[in-house]
Amino acid sequence: MSNKATNADLENTILKYSDLLYRICFLILKNEQDVGDVIQETFIQYMKKHPDFESEEKKKAWLIKVSQNKCKDFLRFHKRHSYVPLDDVEDIMMGTSDVEPLYKVQLEEIWELDYKLKSVVILYYIEGYSIRETAQMLAISESACKKRLERARNKLKEML
Repeated sequence: MSNKATNADLENTILKYSDLLYRICFLILKNEQDVGDVIQETFIQYMKKHPDFESEEKKKAWLIKVSQNKCKDFLRFHKRHSYVPLDDVEDIMMGTSDVEPLYKVQLEEIWELDYKLKSVVILYYIEGYSIRETAQMLAISESACKKRLERARNKLKEML
């Protein structure tokens, strides 16, 4: 593949998926600057590896998985306690055209979940992936995915 094709593909991929990755990473990291770093690292990895995907869905799933892994790495190695006002979270989440409205109470509760629970909630409920697809993206079994969703629902019920 020529450099022009690679550059065009990279540009199209960034334009197509940066908003999606931004929303997902922001719910995990809670900090705009950190999210920007993680997304940049995700696209750098895409550019370096330039994997060949069977379909656009597989590319999307790969980008989500890589970005979530980078978020996990970031949280593991950079234990920071950032504060972003909830109004800013709502502005960011509502600022993109393809997002269904999320209510303040849902964001506050999702925000409080730990990473493992939050990641399955985001992929399953917010992004609409199936249990199977969510499990594949997170490299866990379907039963582990179901169990995490059950734990997340129970935790969210407790919060109410």
